[in-house]
Order: sequence, then C-alpha cells, then structure tokens
Amino acid sequence: MRKLTSLAYYLPQFHEVEENNLWWGKSYTEWTALSSAKKFYDWQVIRKPVAPYYEYDLTSGEVLEWQSKLATDHGVTGFFMWDYWFGSGERLLDKPAKIILKENLDFDYCFMWANHSWYNKKIGLRLKEQQYLGKEDYLEYFNECLPHFLSNNYIKIDGRPIFGVFNPSEVPDLECFIKIFRDAALKCGLAGIYFIAENTTVKSSYLGLFDRFLNSGKYFYARRQRHPISFIKEQLIKRIGLNFIGPVVYDYSKLMSEKYSAEMGKQDEIPVIYTGWDTTARHGERGTILKGFDMESFSAHQKGIKKQLQSQKHAIPLVIIKSWNEWAEGNLMEPDSIYGNDILKLFKTMFDGIS
Repeated sequence: MRKLTSLAYYLPQFHEVEENNLWWGKSYTEWTALSSAKKFYDWQVIRKPVAPYYEYDLTSGEVLEWQSKLATDHGVTGFFMWDYWFGSGERLLDKPAKIILKENLDFDYCFMWANHSWYNKKIGLRLKEQQYLGKEDYLEYFNECLPHFLSNNYIKIDGRPIFGVFNPSEVPDLECFIKIFRDAALKCGLAGIYFIAENTTVKSSYLGLFDRFLNSGKYFYARRQRHPISFIKEQLIKRIGLNFIGPVVYDYSKLMSEKYSAEMGKQDEIPVIYTGWDTTARHGERGTILKGFDMESFSAHQKGIKKQLQSQKHAIPLVIIKSWNEWAEGNLMEPDSIYGNDILKLFKTMFDGIS
C-alpha cells in the first residue's frame, strides 16, 4: 500500500490587511464578497460557512489548528498555502504563516509561490506588480522561507521541503531562481527542495527543472467537454468585455467526468481534484459556474482521479485538491451550508489507501 500525499490549496486571505482596506474598503476579506454574493440562476447555490467558526479570522491560532485537524482527520496531508512575494521584501497575506511558526501550531503546510500581479479586474487596474529582481532578491525570499522549511510542520518529500511555483513561465530567470533555492537549501543542511510547477504541461520547456508538475486549469481547456455556446460567451467576456452576457456556465460532470479524469496526465503530472466552482461571488457577471456539482458527480470525478493515481508508478502518490477554502470561488472542502462535511467524508473513504 502506497501512502498518498494530498495537498489542498489554501487561501491565507481571511484577515484584515492595510492594502485590502485601501483597495476594497475597511475590513475587506473574501467574506465581504461572499456576504454580498447574488444568485444569477434559480438553480445556483451559494455555499456559506457554518459552525463552529462561521466567518473566521485566520489570525486566530485556534481556527488554524481546527482547520488542520479537520483536514488531517479526513485524509488530507496538509495545505498548499498561497505565498505572495512580490520582490524587494514586499509580501502580502503572510500573517497566518507567521502565526503558525511563532506559536508552533499543529498545522501541516507548504508554500506555493503565487507569482502574479494583483488586479481589480472590474475596472482593469493593477494593484500590485509582481517583480523578478534576480539572485539577491531570490536569496532574500529563500531566507524568509527558511524558518518554515526547517519546521517539523512544513511538508517534505524525502527530506526536501515542497515548494511550488504558480507561473513558472513568467519567471524570466527561472533556472537561476531554482538554483538559488536548491543551493541555499543544501547549505542549510536540508536535502534540497522538492519543486512543483503549476500551469505547466508536458511541452513546457522548463519541465526538467521541476520534480513534478500540474495544470489545475486543464479541465477548462477541454473543448470536447465544454458547450460551444458557453465557450463563445466566455471569449466575448474575456476578449471584448461583454460582461452583461455572463456569467459563463459549464457542466461539472462533463468537465470532471470519470473517464476524462482518468485520462488526464502523464507519469509526472499531478492529478487535481475540483471541489466545486462558482466565481460569481468574486467576479459577478465575469464569473464562471460549474453547474451540477453534487456528491454524485464529485464521487465520479474522484474515481477517475483514483484510477490515474493507481496507474502511476511513483513511490509517493501525490494529488492536489482545488481547494480547501476558496469561498468566493465556490471551490472549497471546508464544511458548508449545502454539503456539510460530506466532501471531506467522501474524500476520506475514496483515498484511504492507494495500492
């Protein structure tokens, strides 16, 4: 029996920060968007948080440990936490990670560098620019991460801290970045870094720099599974700005079908589990909804992912869950007002062991 490593994408946004107050209004978090979310269709459901913490604050160690215990009790290894390093020491949404370290919380995690600029897409305004400043800056970033890498709570594979890069193709000196992190890790007594590339395919030129790769948006590129009218709508919204014709609707079962899920990926590609999708709380008419998500369609999707995992020969099977707590994207694993704990329970029964 091979032990599965399952990492759930984790948004560390649910706390007040000065920048969000400035850009979006006082005390803004994802909860603000969720509380004002509207239904565009009679069949649409808006998933809301439930007891014991409802609209929690991630500066609470109690909340953080509750999340971690809930995840691990249901077979989730830990969280793939989005990490925002913009260069020159500029960071955002790093308070939860600092609290985990400072208070030595029981919270298993690793970092995915969310290397992208921030925008207000509704008005086309760039809020924060992602910079790539070279060797010294990358070493500074490594040193910021090092206390986490050395923590017993930081998830490692073969003694190497897992570290993901969200947009590898955007890093102009990617080889330099990878080398800086790997060399610095070895100098600090670590076995190296276990690098994972997001938004990556088997044709990506930099593939050899990484240990594993995935493309969590791959389902949306499957034109065979997408309704042509919805696809045309999507292009008109994205390319021309015809927001009033949105939001875009696709069928969850078709995009995540067992057969298609099982066919996805080559030997080194990490399978991705989707826990629903509805971005209208965040993007309104520009949002996308996967209609028909329920426990039956989710079970079929997971069966396909399990078949893919069983066909791979890695000593340590790895799966990414998208996501743990993207509430404003309707993409979550935490207990909610529609499904309660059912998603967690179904995941646990499906992935207790991969043989």
